[in-house]
Amino acid sequence: MKRSDRRPEVAPPPSWRFGHPAQSWLDNGMQVLLNSRPGQHVASVCLSLDTPLSGEPEHLEGVATITQRCLDEGTLAHPGARFAEALEAIGASIEGSVGYSASQLFLDVPTAHLAEALQLLAEAVITPELAADQVERHCELRLAEIEQTLASSARLAQQAFRTASIRPRYRASRLAGGNPTTVAAITPTAVAAYHQRTYRPDGATLIISGELDATVLRLVEAAFGGWDQPVATQPEHQAPTRRRLHRWLIDRPGAVAADVRLGAFGIDRTDPRWADLQVAAHAVGGAFLSRLNKVLREERGFTYGVHLVNQPMRSGGLLAVQGSFRTEVVVEAISTAAALIDLRHSPITEPEVAQAVSFHAGSAPLRFATAQGVTQNLAGLVAAGVTADFIDANLVSLSHVTAASATDALIELLPSEALSLVVVGDAASLKDPLADAGWAATTYSATKLLHR
Repeated sequence: MKRSDRRPEVAPPPSWRFGHPAQSWLDNGMQVLLNSRPGQHVASVCLSLDTPLSGEPEHLEGVATITQRCLDEGTLAHPGARFAEALEAIGASIEGSVGYSASQLFLDVPTAHLAEALQLLAEAVITPELAADQVERHCELRLAEIEQTLASSARLAQQAFRTASIRPRYRASRLAGGNPTTVAAITPTAVAAYHQRTYRPDGATLIISGELDATVLRLVEAAFGGWDQPVATQPEHQAPTRRRLHRWLIDRPGAVAADVRLGAFGIDRTDPRWADLQVAAHAVGGAFLSRLNKVLREERGFTYGVHLVNQPMRSGGLLAVQGSFRTEVVVEAISTAAALIDLRHSPITEPEVAQAVSFHAGSAPLRFATAQGVTQNLAGLVAAGVTADFIDANLVSLSHVTAASATDALIELLPSEALSLVVVGDAASLKDPLADAGWAATTYSATKLLHR
């Protein structure tokens, strides 16, 4: 056979769309989203509860986290370890998360055992045991977790930047899991009261993805149809606003490196500039050879990696340069980063737009390639108060982004004169150099910061 020297032509990837999950409601108000994925024989389930943390009593902040973590420690029908044994018997696992807008339980189980798994999930949410010893154990674990946050410069910098960026009257400015004082005040009675008041079917959403048959809705009805709670006032989702400029130096005596956050309060997915910001953030600090990483890592060797991270919330968001730098180059790194994100003199280019759009459009099918990916991504949108329509609409919006619109969005959202700064590092080495460079910062201890 004669070998051809002609290079094969590579066709452009086909257009991808997520489409719409099958949507229905139970009589008790719970929304159900079903995503049929043939060949996915492990079902991925999420129950998302509309429980914003603004509904926690201020002196008991963290009670939502403790409540959620106790749910799989036993139910009235399967007390104590019997609940874990029932899950194990069908090859199922349950995990949970508590965010500022929702508490969520994630369940993975072979589709052949979906009926039994949904019954167990319903038990955990509707009739948890909430045993006193488990509440106390999880409070102790949460207190230890806070100590780990204090010991991690990166986690401490992230929380400090959140506190610096959001006005303190909003719940989203503080630790989602509560601080040492509030967690220490949580009792089994408080957990039971919080569960009774906030775990409700109206406003809840059940997402199921996998190879599903026509009986799945009947299975959901059998598990959750009897869930009913007395009518109560549902806490409103807060809409945080930007705090005035703050620059904080969190002292880590003797540290040879410092974690840095430089940015401002951002936007959420409903803002018309969202697609523009996605493109700009990718070009400036999202790709490996983005502007920030190219200069600060590749050319100057200041860091192992630096990014411009766009973190949306249900309302607003956080937009910041994030990186860890050697102590002796921290000040130069901050000033360089500030210059790189100031696009007034170096706007985004059309090739950068094309690369960013290609990345987002090309990676979207991968994020939704598995049942777990579908459920987890939809769970994030549900918590943010956004429907599945956003997925396809955002891809269309990305295709309309221009170099000018991306540039304008980042200039508006990261004004050079109003950048908040958090540095977690050795104050003795950094305080004066920061001030000399125009980044004068107030020094705090980590413990004092967590109680702000």
